[in-house]
Parts: sequence; structure tokens; C-alpha cells
Amino acid sequence: MKIVPLGKSQETYSCNSYLILGDWNRIEDVNTVIDPGVDGFIMEEIARLSTGFGKVPVQQVILTHNHFDHSAGAAALRKAYGCRVLAFQEGPGVDQTLKGGQFLKAGDDFLEVLQTPGHSSDSISLYAPSLHALFSGDLPLRVRTPGGSFGCDYLAALQILNRRKIDQIYSGHDEPLLSGGGAMIEQTIRNVLASRISG
Repeated sequence: MKIVPLGKSQETYSCNSYLILGDWNRIEDVNTVIDPGVDGFIMEEIARLSTGFGKVPVQQVILTHNHFDHSAGAAALRKAYGCRVLAFQEGPGVDQTLKGGQFLKAGDDFLEVLQTPGHSSDSISLYAPSLHALFSGDLPLRVRTPGGSFGCDYLAALQILNRRKIDQIYSGHDEPLLSGGGAMIEQTIRNVLASRISG
């Protein structure tokens, strides 16, 4: 599995987008975009990349949640490539709904769908066990100090993540964290537990 962070427009508020390819771009690999952003900005970059001879550059789009800054660009990708769109919740343009615990082929490997509400009720994270990598969408994973108030759903989401071996974190808006992801999640859990939990 190859993770390609895609550029984002400096003129429009958008999210980080990621293209997942197979290591060798084989015909059976499933070229996958995670969170396409607000428009077709990433399409030029995808067109320049080697995504496999005779292959559609994007075969599926996975949304970590249905907020506009993560999902609106799916329409442009579908129009250009005929790709399917997957999300946890039904919505405009969603072809298939996902469930926590489901595994999806992405590139030449698999992603585990983790139901992780905390940012929104339809938030999911995607875990690549072979790389110990997590695509976290907008789930806040860095709480630096105790204090404030946090929901039970958020704490439960963090605990789901903490049961996986995570080194790399590819978030919706921050720079990718290429090591130490598990330690950061553990610290966040400690700080959340030392804060007020509601709901």
C-alpha cells in the first residue's frame, strides 16, 4: 500500500486528501481517495501521477464524514472517473454505506473501518494494519492538557483507536504524523480522563 498525500487549494477552505495505490499499480489494486475536499482541485495532481497502466485513476472515494469540506469534491471525481463513493451515513452521492469493523480493499491492501464519533455522529477513521497507519478525518487526537469537557462518544472513539497499533496518523487538516501516533493517542486519553466527561 502506497499513501500519496495530495495538495490542497490555498484559495478554498478544504481538507487533506489522500490517494491510496498499490505498491506495483496492478490491475486488481483499488485506487482509492480518502476525503476528496471541496472541489476538483486534486484532479490535476491525480492526472499527473502513475496510477497503473490501463486503470481508472480513482475507483473509489471514502468519506470520513459528510461535512462539505471533506465530501463536496466527490462529485467531480465521480463525473471524471465513474468511481463509487462510500461513507458511514447515507447522503447525496453516497453509493454504499459502511459499518464499523468492515474491511475495504484500498490499493493492494485493506483498511478497517472504525466508527469514531466525536467530531460528528457519522465520523469514521480508517486503519491500515499493515502500515500501522490511521486516517482520522477530523477526530481530534491531540489534547495537550487536562481540562474542558468531552463527550462519552469521543472517549469511546479514542479507546477504539488505542486498541490498534498506530504509528502514522493522516488527519483531515494537520500535517501527517509519521511516527509516535500511539503515544499521542495514549496521552490524549489520559488528558481526557482527567477532564470532565459528559453524556
